[in-house]
Amino acid sequence: MANNFSLYATLLLLAASSVLMSTVVSELCKQDNGDCTADCNTRCTAAFSGSHGKCGATTGGQQRCWCYYDCPALKTCDDDFVMSSDCEENQCTLACVTKHPGRGALGKCLIQYPDLSDSCHCTFFC
Repeated sequence: MANNFSLYATLLLLAASSVLMSTVVSELCKQDNGDCTADCNTRCTAAFSGSHGKCGATTGGQQRCWCYYDCPALKTCDDDFVMSSDCEENQCTLACVTKHPGRGALGKCLIQYPDLSDSCHCTFFC
């Protein structure tokens, strides 16, 4: 009986985690595609690969054609520079945010060999 319980618990955990992974994998984007007409879905599938169209109201109550599609993945870029003093993570991140504002920049301190100088490694959305 205990063996069956652990088997069922394992299967339940695997099923729950696979459902979570499929929900988090991609975000759904929404784009206004003009007036709501009978060909809304056709216009959306032509405009965005893998999309579907649905009529819905705007905040003002006007009926519009909305296209729903998987958002494209955001590309990340890297940038390295030498810090003027000993590198600290919060200073590094602040320097990255200042250098690449509005791009979700994060900094990580690295030690450069052979001279053992401190550098800041930034990752940010391109």
